[in-house]
Amino acid sequence: MVACGSGVGSASVDPRDVGPASGAITWYAINFGPAGLPERLIDAFEEEHPDISVEFQAAPNNTDTVRATLTTEISGGSGSIDVYSGDVIWPAQFGAAHLAMPLDEHLPEDFWERFPEARAAVTEYDGEHVAVPLFTDVGFLYYREDLLERHDLPVPETWEELAETAAALQDTGEVPYGYVAQWANYEGLTVNWTELSAAAGGHSVSADGEHSEIDSEANRRALDFMRGLLDDGIAPPAITSFQEPQSLQTFTEGDAAFHRNWAYAYGDANNPDISRVAGKVGVAPMPAFEGREAPGPSGVGGWNLMVNPHSEAIGAALAFIEWMTGPEAQRMLAENGVIPTASAVLDDPGLQRENPVLAAAAEVPLVSRPAATPRYPQVSYGIFTNVNGSLAGSTEPAAALRSAAGDIQRALEDNAL
Repeated sequence: MVACGSGVGSASVDPRDVGPASGAITWYAINFGPAGLPERLIDAFEEEHPDISVEFQAAPNNTDTVRATLTTEISGGSGSIDVYSGDVIWPAQFGAAHLAMPLDEHLPEDFWERFPEARAAVTEYDGEHVAVPLFTDVGFLYYREDLLERHDLPVPETWEELAETAAALQDTGEVPYGYVAQWANYEGLTVNWTELSAAAGGHSVSADGEHSEIDSEANRRALDFMRGLLDDGIAPPAITSFQEPQSLQTFTEGDAAFHRNWAYAYGDANNPDISRVAGKVGVAPMPAFEGREAPGPSGVGGWNLMVNPHSEAIGAALAFIEWMTGPEAQRMLAENGVIPTASAVLDDPGLQRENPVLAAAAEVPLVSRPAATPRYPQVSYGIFTNVNGSLAGSTEPAAALRSAAGDIQRALEDNAL
């Protein structure tokens, strides 16, 4: 049985009243992995659970649109969606708004042991898990393996070494730029910033989630370095408008030596149908700053499964969640290029040999965006607008960090930016 225990705790539905693990449920989610993967997962689940049928309802490929739809549906009391996939940064927002059912009273006590601690932690709000990790994503450093080998250069382990190596490769005339990433004025810059900040020993928000900590010496080091990549011509001027597609295209066209992106970029970069550098791309953990422990931290991405508190088939929804995070489903994810959340599958040597991204993912230290507050969208806005302004040259780094600190603190205190 998925549900266990008899204490009510703070769950919105008593564990004794979740209903049978049978019936029909609707799963609302953005498509992920190769075409048809969600449907294949459902087929495998239904084969093992003939008393449960699952309808996959594809969501728009835009997280803000999905969030708005779910907020409207669930806050209005609708139970038409039983299980939904939620962005890794949503638990606090959805937990605070009672849009996601607390799960600890409904799952076995050892359930969370199947996930890495850092990944399970980002599914909590107010001391309770309100989501279950489905798949994860982390930032990787992609590099031109052929160029490094040709010039007998190692894969950089520090940001300073990356800048030096990138400049050396640019000097050969083989690539116009050294580094591309996601530095546009949007959420992706908050991820890039969080990685670089953590690599320098910095934070944007205090551990208790009450105070801004972005205006620090460590963060000044990170922002100065980012500006330096632009000033030295290692990063292209257009990087301040690059999201994932633009930065990846620059790399796959052969115009950059190094590239930061999510796991999917490895397959795209090595696909000869869409990449001019296919077969010439390697993947590594993110760099650290000199004097800091290597490798550097990678930002946590990915999606969770969450339960609509208004569902009338919670028993079936819980059975679906437990199966989707179990070995069979998680192995299907891994075999289709999606990073699983179950440690036993992520650490499988055979799977790691088949996909070097899995091997890299298993060894990288993770850093989460400061999303433990329901005001995270406002916090993130304070980060990426100020950092982008500094990178674009409109604000000096020190002034940008002071401005960001004020914006973040007002957000944490529930005031408008």
